[in-house]
Amino acid sequence: MRHPRITCTPLPIILCLSLVFLVYLLSSSGDGSKCGVPQGTPMGPFPCKDNDLEKSVEFRGRFVVFRNYVPAEKRFRCNESVTLTAPGDYRFLDNILPLVERWKGPISVALYSPGYDFFSTLQSIAYLRNCRTPLVRQLVTFHLFFDTDHVPTQHDEPLVDIYEDTYDCSQKPPYETMQDDEMYKTRMNLTYPINVARNVAKLTAQTYLVFPSDIELYPTRNLIPDFFKFAAQRGEFFRKNSRNVFVLPVFEILAGLKIPENKSDLKKMIDNQTAIAFHQTVCRSCHRMPREEEWINDTNKNGLDVFTIGKRQGKQVIWEPFFIETQKEPLWDERLNWEGQGNKMCQAYYLCMLDYDFVVLDNAFLIHKPGVKKKKVQNLKHSEEQHKNNQILRDIQYQLTEIYGNNTKCKIHNVFKKLQTPA
Repeated sequence: MRHPRITCTPLPIILCLSLVFLVYLLSSSGDGSKCGVPQGTPMGPFPCKDNDLEKSVEFRGRFVVFRNYVPAEKRFRCNESVTLTAPGDYRFLDNILPLVERWKGPISVALYSPGYDFFSTLQSIAYLRNCRTPLVRQLVTFHLFFDTDHVPTQHDEPLVDIYEDTYDCSQKPPYETMQDDEMYKTRMNLTYPINVARNVAKLTAQTYLVFPSDIELYPTRNLIPDFFKFAAQRGEFFRKNSRNVFVLPVFEILAGLKIPENKSDLKKMIDNQTAIAFHQTVCRSCHRMPREEEWINDTNKNGLDVFTIGKRQGKQVIWEPFFIETQKEPLWDERLNWEGQGNKMCQAYYLCMLDYDFVVLDNAFLIHKPGVKKKKVQNLKHSEEQHKNNQILRDIQYQLTEIYGNNTKCKIHNVFKKLQTPA
């Protein structure tokens, strides 16, 4: 049997030092590919290399990564679509169904699977591929990773070959039956390495354009073809050495409600207080975009265009938006975990230091899985991890200042009153 190749990657010191942005122009037409998945036609100078879906094993710092462990059936050239990338573990795989049905393009998901969680993850993937929409099998690629100290055991076959793509669809998947306190991760008191998952999902994407999102955020439909049309019409944002990312505003809606299908529906929900800005009750400044009220009221447009352009400065100094980017933008610092919070701040701060423009799109948005979050569980359970993450963020701020010089307009997090030399 042909075994996957093995590579070793050192843990990033700070972040991936990447500067160059888009240098190409994409076309607007769909290609009529199977499953009704409209994509763009490859065009123009596009500095990318096709990324195959070959299964491989990577030793990444203290983690073992199974890249492309369960690959999608459909293949994409590096310049013909946008890949949605997301971190997670098997408890969140119920979100794959609304994601793939709305995105209808390539999705790359990296799942933390230590110990026996590995096997629950495989069963959940098999259920999604065999018992639900065929879009999962055709469009979603799953990568698994675990700590070198928590390698899955209790198996007869080599781990690289153990997945079986079958499932008894009369049985519920593990993500519907397992409780959090039954997970290996919980019982071993492990923290969730969310930035490892983010980086793996992004780096293994088939396309140069990527949309690093969270697995519980559901995008506007038809975003890929709309973005390709926008790119074809607004070439000034896609010149060589441009430093732009393309922001999608995020909102929450009350539990049990239907996801708004367009901006007019979203505005109605905001007006009747069944929708609010993302994290409005837990970190309002983290997701407050420029000219937010004007964006909400601007509902008389079709297609996709620029609404406004902002910086991560001033009122947006700790902004951590979600945006479409390329493979050249910085990665996330893998020392930061989910429990300690602030794990997305490092990339947004890095982009501020590189003087990036945050281009807010006018007619696309994200909706969090229905249900408004009122408190962060991290604040209640993980104060020690918060302290550790804050120290790491302080170190990152100091290190990037040493590399790029001091920029008083950029701040990594609002917990730091002034820049201090790391302890």
